[in-house]
Amino acid sequence: MAKTLKRPMFRRGGTVNDGIMTGLTDRTQKSNGDIVGRARELTPGFSELLSEFTPQTKLPLGQLGLNLISGKFAGDGLLKNLAGSAQGPYAQFTKADDAREAAIRGGAAKLGISQAMSEAKPDKTSVLAAEKKAKILLRNEGKELTSENIIKKTSEIIQSEMRGKTYGAEANLERAISSYRSIYGEGSKAYNHAAFDTKVAPALRAVGKNPRANIKFKDGKYKTKGKSPGVYIDVENGKVIEFDGNVAVELKEYSALLR
Repeated sequence: MAKTLKRPMFRRGGTVNDGIMTGLTDRTQKSNGDIVGRARELTPGFSELLSEFTPQTKLPLGQLGLNLISGKFAGDGLLKNLAGSAQGPYAQFTKADDAREAAIRGGAAKLGISQAMSEAKPDKTSVLAAEKKAKILLRNEGKELTSENIIKKTSEIIQSEMRGKTYGAEANLERAISSYRSIYGEGSKAYNHAAFDTKVAPALRAVGKNPRANIKFKDGKYKTKGKSPGVYIDVENGKVIEFDGNVAVELKEYSALLR
């Protein structure tokens, strides 16, 4: 992903906005770092999701059977016959599986970068809300509602709220929900995962816990096979689950943050 972020499409250009957006594009280099850092935080979660929903690579058993029937390696004994017959199909399997993994990594990186850049950019609704707030403040300060004063005050409000990687808690949550809808569709799942990312994950990191991705509850227990220790989100039931490598238990105090 590091190479991806160095490509020309991710290099910042000069200031292009004016009017109400004056001053919003000339953000510090720290914001660039935050976008990269945020993309790195998001990418593993997207990778797990894509791995979960991308069909597993299947060994071409049909080709293996044809090789055995053809008797091409029959004169070398049973074990050599099996090994020789499996060489071609296994090579096909590894090539297809490598392509699957590469597609998952690339797709996760793109989703992570897209979400991070989206979170770092104020939307039109947020800007209009800041303009409305600016007019109220100007009236309270006894200043004229001139275009110059409104633009200046709006810019000050937005820049005072836009620090680091986020614009504002509510706007950040809405962007995350929108992103997860492309995976989960409409409903509570997108909200639960978005709330986990924007509300729960920062609190977890503050106490040294490692936020992960989605975990499924099936047949009365959580599916932990292949899962690394960390804290997961049960998007189906809106619960925060910690897996220590052996057992998975709900962290009710963190589940409450999803509400």
